Amino acid sequence: MVLEPQKGKKIRCNSSKQIHKIVWGLIRGMQQFDQAKEHFFVIGLNRAYCMTYLDWVSMGTLFGTVAEPREVFRNAIHFGASSIILAHNHPSGSLEPSKIDITMTKDMVNAGKLLRIEVIDHIIVSHEGYYSFSDEGTLGEEKSSTTL
Repeated sequence: MVLEPQKGKKIRCNSSKQIHKIVWGLIRGMQQFDQAKEHFFVIGLNRAYCMTYLDWVSMGTLFGTVAEPREVFRNAIHFGASSIILAHNHPSGSLEPSKIDITMTKDMVNAGKLLRIEVIDHIIVSHEGYYSFSDEGTLGEEKSSTTL
């Protein structure tokens, strides 16, 4: 499902805190049954970092969800986004990225480089707050095995 901002309304996405507020607000608005599942979102941005669309890419289970590069970048190409932000929730409340989260983020950053669509952040949200790969300096980077 793709959501677009209202005509004439500009939503500037310039902080991980703001993205957390948007994504967590969407999840909190879902039925409680669906709040207990992982969801994966992509926010497309123009060159001024204004949202061009928000794509609800997938809904998984309590334990994970799937996001393939073709689904992640499909609407970025369609809407002409110059960059994207990835976001998903952890129903457990944990903000620590899993090994799968880290690998997937690195893969998406590399896919974005090939397409010349920059992945500027990947944000994990939960009722505990959020984790921003960009803020933590781990966007597309492997974390040391001692921290996993």
